[in-house]
Amino acid sequence: MVNTWIIAILRLSAPILLCAVGSLFCDRAGVTNISLEGTMLLAAFMGVFGSYYSGSWIIGILCAVAAGVLASLFFALITLKFGGAELVVGFTMNVLLDGLTVFMLRSIFKVSGSLVSEKVIGVPSFTIPGLTKIPVIGGFVTDLNILVVLAFISVFLAHFIFKRTHLGLKVLSSGENPQAAATVGINVYGIRLLALVITGVLCGLAGAQLSLGYLSMFTEGMTAGRGFIALVAVMFARGSSMRVLLVTLLFGAAEMMSNYLQLFQYSSYLILMIPYLCVILLTLLQLILEQQGKKKRMISAREKTA
Repeated sequence: MVNTWIIAILRLSAPILLCAVGSLFCDRAGVTNISLEGTMLLAAFMGVFGSYYSGSWIIGILCAVAAGVLASLFFALITLKFGGAELVVGFTMNVLLDGLTVFMLRSIFKVSGSLVSEKVIGVPSFTIPGLTKIPVIGGFVTDLNILVVLAFISVFLAHFIFKRTHLGLKVLSSGENPQAAATVGINVYGIRLLALVITGVLCGLAGAQLSLGYLSMFTEGMTAGRGFIALVAVMFARGSSMRVLLVTLLFGAAEMMSNYLQLFQYSSYLILMIPYLCVILLTLLQLILEQQGKKKRMISAREKTA
């Protein structure tokens, strides 16, 4: 039972984690990108599209990644190039891409609601031999797919980039003080564009995990707010990739519990609220911590002046 829960949490956490790590790059580079929801939804559709017509889950993943990158480049064009307001553009893109996936689903596949077909080839799972019988640990190496593994690798890779590489230093400098970064020769525009491309790649993988790695189908609005949950995870993490991992696992556990409780005689409307209640609670906790931090800074400033 424990191993089954661990596997479910890892699978459910993977798309949120991929989006959150991508959003972390934008956040650290000084870009407010709230278009994760729409980007992930478009990637989920294109993953199914590529798998359906090619018969290959690899082509499906590549189509999903390409869609994520194109969506991010469009966001970069409107905001970085033409100076559009990031929040307005991000919100508009979420609505636009949601409608676009509905339109393409009905115009290309002639169906509405969901696309379920044997032609959609899902990402195969794998198991590491010899480790599955180990209690608890065996749950981490059982019935996983390459996208789930990449999700958790991306966390440690992001941590390494921010802490140990010149690229990470440039990203942090572009976000914290872009004027000073430009003065020392850092191409702030290029760094932010690179951060958006990385976000597009990771959101593309997140969408592929939803439509090919977890369900092998596409449903209208199947992201169900996961992009916004990823934004909350980044906000609460305060720039730490390891905190992003912990918060994302919390959301994955909440979604797993929501799915599990639906087996009992409880109202499905209340049960489906569990992951989003966690979002609200974390947001409130974030606000409380910020208020406490402001009070401490004010007290310390008064003591210094006194």
